[in-house]
Amino acid sequence: MRALAANLAVLVLLGVGIPWVKGIEFLDLFLLIPYSLLGVLYTSPRAVAVAFEPPISLLGLGRAALVGWAVGALILLLGLLTVTVRTGDALQPPTPLVLCLLVWGLLACVVTAGVAVRVALGASTEAAGRGRIRIGFLLLLCLLIATPRLLGEERAGELEGWLTPERMVMATMVAVPGMAVGTLWLLRARMARYTD
Repeated sequence: MRALAANLAVLVLLGVGIPWVKGIEFLDLFLLIPYSLLGVLYTSPRAVAVAFEPPISLLGLGRAALVGWAVGALILLLGLLTVTVRTGDALQPPTPLVLCLLVWGLLACVVTAGVAVRVALGASTEAAGRGRIRIGFLLLLCLLIATPRLLGEERAGELEGWLTPERMVMATMVAVPGMAVGTLWLLRARMARYTD
């Protein structure tokens, strides 16, 4: 019950609170991209738990990735809806861009499941594995959010010029096979865990 209350509080904070405060600024791609990846924080503990149960279940890893992605997608879509309610205007990112963000979120969750197996192989306990992977992805998300400040205004503007819906669709089409191959490479380790 306590975990459900904590998850609901995070959902309300990230899906309603922050977008309400940010208003139209929430639609900045430098914020939407990290938001689309929030599902990794929900995928990682579930995937580490699956990785510690012999034999490692690919179905369990897939379920962990889908549940994490669904929560992350809900937070993103709730944030977009909150901005619409807050501003009283139906101003939203183009549909292809939103779809790309959802695909990137799903890919990130699938890769996270693969990374969780690798992290679990190097951790002594499930709690240590969960802690390592959560900290790693939290630092990565913070870095993504801080990118505009780290680059400076001029370079951030140049980068934003490249983040058009058309280029995001092209990048997504290139990333899908690459991330699929990367995930399969990461999951090779599941075979090694129980053959030693």
